[in-house]
Amino acid sequence: MTEPTGAPAPAPLLIGVRFSLAGEIGEIFADAKAVEAAGADSLWIDAADGAPYVVLAALAAVTWRVRLVARGAPSDAVGRETCAKLARGRLVIAEETTERWTESPFPASRVAWDELRIASTAAAITGVVLPNDPRLIDLLRNPDIIEARDDLKLSFG
Repeated sequence: MTEPTGAPAPAPLLIGVRFSLAGEIGEIFADAKAVEAAGADSLWIDAADGAPYVVLAALAAVTWRVRLVARGAPSDAVGRETCAKLARGRLVIAEETTERWTESPFPASRVAWDELRIASTAAAITGVVLPNDPRLIDLLRNPDIIEARDDLKLSFG
């Protein structure tokens, strides 16, 4: 039997998913549900992509657990209060949180994914925001698998 060291275990690295309004807009709802089911902590919308509170309010209607993060929107923006009600306590304003998040491009490989997770955890980062990508479901469900899984045919949506 090992004795406890007294040091708390590091908190798991959270994964946020940045959604964009580019591309087929109808897919955003199915993708949001899929990444939520796979274990993502949060869905992020940037003001550069449109009115975050409008998009997040729509995502609140199709999700139930993930946090909904607005970034770059003015604190007095129209729709914030309504979005907060529809999100049922899940709305987070990126500029108002004390958590430490970093944004990263989608990892080029499983090794790059593992290196990103290790470096972020060592830097006491709360979470990493990745762009929405079909390969993200596999990373969320199988974060510790290092070998390439490019042969997988993922069906989501």
